[in-house]
Amino acid sequence: MSPLDVETPVEVTERERGSSTVAVIAILFGATFLGLVWLARDVDRARSNEGAAEAIAFQSARAGAQAATASALRGGEVVIDVAVAASSARATAAQLFASYGVDGTVTAIDVDVGQRRVRVDVRIVDGSLEVNGTGIVTVEEAP
Repeated sequence: MSPLDVETPVEVTERERGSSTVAVIAILFGATFLGLVWLARDVDRARSNEGAAEAIAFQSARAGAQAATASALRGGEVVIDVAVAASSARATAAQLFASYGVDGTVTAIDVDVGQRRVRVDVRIVDGSLEVNGTGIVTVEEAP
């Protein structure tokens, strides 16, 4: 039998009692702290993306609403060119997605000529987070 095979009884001294309990508590506090930091970061990113989605949708709708035909405005009537409004809204959204540094898409563009209103819906996807934004702009005549 080698000296390594001999089992020697382990004595627990007063100094060692409870050290494993303290280690477990320290690990639990550390894991809880890291979980809270991760959650705060995730919530902060989601709130930031919500604001970005709303801003991009509104600015895209505003760009689309500016597609009112100039000749109609001179005559006192507001007429929105649907094709130009949709194209303008998509181009503005694409530029804003790039400038905000987010991965987003335009999900809907609704140009209501009768109500003189342009509505743009966008979606931003950031990992597992997905947020939507809606912008609605009504074209009004100048006083």
